[in-house]
Amino acid sequence: MKKTTFSLVLLVYLGLFNPAYSINPDREYILTPDSVDWKYEQLEIRTEDQVKLISWIYEADKENDKDTVLILAYPDAGNMSYFVYHSAILANEGYTVVTFDYRGFGKSEDFEIQREYLYSTEFALDLKAVVNTMAEKFKDKKIGIWGMSMGTTIASRAYPEIKDKIDFIIGEGFVTDTSTIVDRYKGLDKQILLPENSVLYETAIQSIDVPLLILTASDDTITTHGDALALQAKLGEKCQIVQFSGKHLAGFQVDHENKGFGGWYMEQLDRFLQNI
Repeated sequence: MKKTTFSLVLLVYLGLFNPAYSINPDREYILTPDSVDWKYEQLEIRTEDQVKLISWIYEADKENDKDTVLILAYPDAGNMSYFVYHSAILANEGYTVVTFDYRGFGKSEDFEIQREYLYSTEFALDLKAVVNTMAEKFKDKKIGIWGMSMGTTIASRAYPEIKDKIDFIIGEGFVTDTSTIVDRYKGLDKQILLPENSVLYETAIQSIDVPLLILTASDDTITTHGDALALQAKLGEKCQIVQFSGKHLAGFQVDHENKGFGGWYMEQLDRFLQNI
């Protein structure tokens, strides 16, 4: 892709996932893996309540295949096409990357989304279906969830149902307490509602017992570094935290002048996964 196109997509990405937004799906794709000449497979996946999801599987670079699958649970806006560059970079480094659209997003089946909610419980069913499909498809590979903001909420909420099929979780902008997030949104003069009692989320997240990497942004006032430290105190050594200088969900932009887009991010993922 041309540099100007990449810059435009990056600007849209940074604006779309500002924490002042609620659930904001986009039904149109701005890119496909073909846009960056990456080999991929498109799958249709059915959830347990018979909702059709669309998924893209980016093939890992054969020369340095890490035998590791990263399933992206993205934030609360856009669709999986906003992560084509991210996914291709990770695939080029040897990871098999799986992206999918939640119901009501992209080309997945329609769904009446309550946009004022912090998340939809149905999205956890979507992630569960994708994990089950990939666990069957890639039996000889390690499988992990790569979550961003709302995606970390979905990964945590689904964890009790998928814990036997994943090996790790990586999260940026990690939601550790849903009621706290709602209170912080009030400071932005935005009313966000919870789809269920916050105790259910608290129980699910505190049950996480796989290795967990949390990337925190120094300027993030919604999903803070302090939140991650508090979760680490509960989960113990299996939870690792790396802080970067920047804003909410800006991890791929860290030190891009020297390391390129996603370079710093890749270093953190590689180090974490090598250590576990």
